[in-house]
Amino acid sequence: MNDTTTSAPKSLVLHSMAGYYDLLASLLTFGRERELRDRLAELAQLAPGESVLDVGCGTGSLAIQAKRRVGETGTVVGVDASPEMIEQARRKAARAKADIIFEVSRAEALPFPDASVDVVLSTLMMHHLPRAVRQLFAAEIRRVLRPGGRVLTVDFEKPANGRGGLISRFHRHGHVPLRDIVDLLDRSELRVTELGSVGVSDLRFALAKKSSLDEQKSVTPPGERSMPRLPRPRWLLPACLIAVVAVHLMVLRGLWAAVALGSVVFAAVIVGLVTHVGLAGGLSMIRRRHGGHGRR
Repeated sequence: MNDTTTSAPKSLVLHSMAGYYDLLASLLTFGRERELRDRLAELAQLAPGESVLDVGCGTGSLAIQAKRRVGETGTVVGVDASPEMIEQARRKAARAKADIIFEVSRAEALPFPDASVDVVLSTLMMHHLPRAVRQLFAAEIRRVLRPGGRVLTVDFEKPANGRGGLISRFHRHGHVPLRDIVDLLDRSELRVTELGSVGVSDLRFALAKKSSLDEQKSVTPPGERSMPRLPRPRWLLPACLIAVVAVHLMVLRGLWAAVALGSVVFAAVIVGLVTHVGLAGGLSMIRRRHGGHGRR
């Protein structure tokens, strides 16, 4: 590396997270990561036969989903600055029997020819880049896209209430306002055609196109499209009830050992506990149904 490369601002590289990244993603999405990746592929409007470059691919989940969309006639390449992430991605693709190329590369210096890909994906990685590197990355996106090609960017929007969803609360790497992403793409002559909410936590997306000179002069504002929120998994409420019962049983077991409650008394407490939890769950279900009818 020369002095210019060494002194240039660098992106945040997640080396230590590779081993448990997928588990964390599954927990924070309540097991709906597959549905989230499918939604991102839908927003990118991936079609059979297209060539896709996933920048900041992590462990390869979205790249694998993209390969399913573009099929055997399409190509998918994933790049990430973390060798550990790339190694995980290669193993996952091999298990999924997905023909995907994964390479170690930084977003600000993509090792690809000019006008060589149809779609660039940049999901949940823009916040890892310093501002100066984001501009370099946007210029690289335009360089590698074919005329008429498009880029999907997805990242965290700072919640207005300061709290946000579950993913945002556990996320500590930062946020990139959607307006900043739109401005960044505009400055790189990538025309934003669609933007809005992903429907998961505080994630926002912008879809942009590498337009011709005439199209760049167009002042047509981008369309806004907020996706519906992903439904909660059906197992979530039973799992919460089981967890509550388990915690109560642990507490009662400790109390039983401490005060030597009789078996009859202990059984009565357990019956009362189960009844209490069942009633709470039933009331919660009735309230949700009533609320649902009220919104129609």
